[in-house]
Amino acid sequence: MEYATILVHLDGGRRVYQRLHLATQLARDFQATLIGLLAIGEAGPDSRRILRGSDHYVTAHQEWQRAVAQRAHHAFLGATDEELIPTQWKAPGDATAATVQAEAHLADLVILGQRDPSDDAACGERSFIESILLECGRPVLVVPHTGWFAGAGARVLVAWNGTREAVRATSEAMPLLRRAGRIDVLTFVRPGAQGNAAASPAKYAVDWLASHGVSSHSQSVAVDNEDDIGERMLSEAANREVDLIVMGAFGHGRIRESLLGGVTQTILTSMTVPVLMSH
Repeated sequence: MEYATILVHLDGGRRVYQRLHLATQLARDFQATLIGLLAIGEAGPDSRRILRGSDHYVTAHQEWQRAVAQRAHHAFLGATDEELIPTQWKAPGDATAATVQAEAHLADLVILGQRDPSDDAACGERSFIESILLECGRPVLVVPHTGWFAGAGARVLVAWNGTREAVRATSEAMPLLRRAGRIDVLTFVRPGAQGNAAASPAKYAVDWLASHGVSSHSQSVAVDNEDDIGERMLSEAANREVDLIVMGAFGHGRIRESLLGGVTQTILTSMTVPVLMSH
């Protein structure tokens, strides 16, 4: 499997250029079609009440949407014009997380930006990343809102707990793992804790990767409790100087009632390197 089509979400946020840089590089590496999808998100309840009661506000909001669309399209063209890759630009009106979920079915990899609470121009739709991650059925690469990333996948940390989500994430990251210089498969364990009988050991991940010609190393990392796993994972990523984390995303429920596991939420909130997640 290769990534033949990559979809990158664009909005009015400051980090659009970082996402575009990384998405363009990956599209170039895989000779993939790059789809730029503009999705600003729907206005919140308070904004909708104001919109209904003020023609001036409606006009100003529409002008702001047009300005965001123009800037995002200009950024997309600027990032891809000199690249020998096929591109598509999509800017459906009033696109939301549900739009991204549907459009993701045309792609092999979806690239989103981490939510930045300080950036009012970024898509502010509630549970935007979470709903796409749990519902789109595609691997999602989330790019942190701080730092500049020249690439992703040279040194990889695979978080392995032997579950379906971990297996799927590792499988869907294979195009990147084939190109990695080093892969560390880490299992985070609580000493004395009873394990999941249906979960497989890290050796299974190492052996499966080896069957595809991909070399990796496994290690168990002790944690005091499950709440520490997310922070410990980020610490290990920093110590090993990895530029990509691969992990399963845990959650259940429909979009509006979705509940992400503690580790997944910690990583989404505090990530320091790009993270490829799969549910």
